[in-house]
Amino acid sequence: MLKHQSSPIHALLHRRGQMSTTAIVFLVLGIVFAVMLVVGAVLVALLLPAVQQARAAAQRTQSKNNLKQIGLAMHNYHDVYNMFPPGGIYTKQDEPYNSWMTSLLPYVEQSGIYNQLDSKQPWTSPTNQPVFQIVVPNYLNPGIDPQQSTVGGLGAAHYAGNLQLLLKNKGRSLREITDGTSNTILAGEVSSGFKAWGDPDNLRDPAAGIGSGQQQFGGATNLGGQFLLADGSVRFVSSNINPQVLKALASPDGGEQVGEF
Repeated sequence: MLKHQSSPIHALLHRRGQMSTTAIVFLVLGIVFAVMLVVGAVLVALLLPAVQQARAAAQRTQSKNNLKQIGLAMHNYHDVYNMFPPGGIYTKQDEPYNSWMTSLLPYVEQSGIYNQLDSKQPWTSPTNQPVFQIVVPNYLNPGIDPQQSTVGGLGAAHYAGNLQLLLKNKGRSLREITDGTSNTILAGEVSSGFKAWGDPDNLRDPAAGIGSGQQQFGGATNLGGQFLLADGSVRFVSSNINPQVLKALASPDGGEQVGEF
């Protein structure tokens, strides 16, 4: 019997069939891969806002904790000296020496930094400048760009004191806050115009409004900011708050009626 032999045409058709099958396989794989990429991109687009919101919430919580620690330090200082620290300490020649944040260093577990300072020299002296270059984590809001953790080469403060309560060369006691400690702002978040934590001028007037202005209080968003009250509590205050209510919160002894805020 004669052996069956494939004709050249039959072999060609067979090879074409194999090539077509391979092409179809690659096409299907390509489609599957493209679909996976699209699905992945959609999932990322859906999850990204949630991740950003979670991160922002965590940053707000950390900033609130920072303010609570500052409040605790304020009250511990008051226990020792029967008053809150002065907003800024100046000599008779008006040389700037200490800020309220400098005075709080031992009470926010930063005694090591405080002990490096030469108390006989102003904060601007070459002797003290290296110390004030140190970044103090307690004084930084994690919601602010980390690149703004320094100002002019010095450690920045993302919080400022209420200049109506923390006075120049004068500490105020709790007894002097006649409007009530739960109705008086002690300090709060700021989002621009940062001062160094060692600057005795790191003070603002809450009555100026809540926003992103150089002399205003305000958080990392334009919705409002978190404030430390004189009783040690921390409250979020909307930027849309009634200006008269904010003015009353700024004053420690104005006799205004604050009400709900």
